Amino acid sequence: MKVIFKPGNADEEINCVDFREYEQGIVPHNEEGYNIGYVPHEILSHIEPHSGEEVVFEDGEKPVPGNDEDE
Repeated sequence: MKVIFKPGNADEEINCVDFREYEQGIVPHNEEGYNIGYVPHEILSHIEPHSGEEVVFEDGEKPVPGNDEDE
């Protein structure tokens, strides 16, 4: 996956395998599980999967946060 962030005027990205989210930001991990950076939430743009990593949802639509039909 790619972590896209904007520390200044240009977008930058970190290629990673996984990440862990914390209160102040996210920490991307490489294949061996090592931390390879830190991105504060304030400059985080988005996280996108590489081709072949996308999740296919049963109904074809991504779930909407806060719209849990099971409750």
